[in-house]
Amino acid sequence: MMNRLFDAILVLTFVAIPYCIPSRLSAQESEIQLLPPISGSDDGSISTEVTSEELLGEELLTEAPTDFWTPWSTTMGWFNSPIWDFGMELGVNGSEGNSQAFSMMASGSFKRETEASTVEVKINYGKTQADGVETQHYALLDGRWDWNISPIWFLYTKTILEYDEFKFYDIRMTNSGGLGYHFIKNDRTTLTSRFGAGVSREFGGLNNEWIPEANVGADAEHALTKRQKLNLTVDYYPAWEEFSDFHIIADANWEVLLDEATNLSLKLGAIDRYDSTPDGALANDIDYYVTLLWKL
Repeated sequence: MMNRLFDAILVLTFVAIPYCIPSRLSAQESEIQLLPPISGSDDGSISTEVTSEELLGEELLTEAPTDFWTPWSTTMGWFNSPIWDFGMELGVNGSEGNSQAFSMMASGSFKRETEASTVEVKINYGKTQADGVETQHYALLDGRWDWNISPIWFLYTKTILEYDEFKFYDIRMTNSGGLGYHFIKNDRTTLTSRFGAGVSREFGGLNNEWIPEANVGADAEHALTKRQKLNLTVDYYPAWEEFSDFHIIADANWEVLLDEATNLSLKLGAIDRYDSTPDGALANDIDYYVTLLWKL
């Protein structure tokens, strides 16, 4: 059965190849002069040399390959490295002996920024064990896409996924979108505010319904020196029906460049997750971390 399926795919591939050739190439094939007239030289000898330009035509040689690869090169242009920023972080702490403890913090991020839009995704993962007992285990995914409508105004969409083994839900999803404004935006300092609306839902918890929410957010970034930078992101999500029901996610960190050649930095920070309705658990969770950050 698998052999027949493979043969069918192979036949369809060869049948489809002619249709993948650009139409412009087909249109110019009728104009190709394959064998130019044989000409004689002054000494009576006959020249039969045919150059590639005479055989295929100068215009076809210079333009057809470019047109053939244009769709592919345009698609791959989305991954051009100058507009991408990748980062990986890792921090580990532990002890063995009279007491056993292990703590780790891992993170990954990517950012694509152009004049028209900015896409940024961050993933944080933390786990802690003390004397064989797990005391912390969480994961946080934060993704945002901004579309610039002017030098200071932009539209945004934002998605947050939260997993915490010590919460009364499995995963909380928060989706929001709205309008943003840059109070300050230059090479050294950025200060941005956002306001929008969305919904959130706690899967596997006591309340599995979608809750309409507002979103008020702020982002700040400031380069203290050439090698030091401060970052802060805060998002406040109050329920539209009752503003006393809200949750907050904040991330603040300080980056210090250690080695410019390898783009290796030391990063100190904290992630604060506050829930006004913790369902019997503590309302506030603050995770401190010290990691090594490597940007590609």
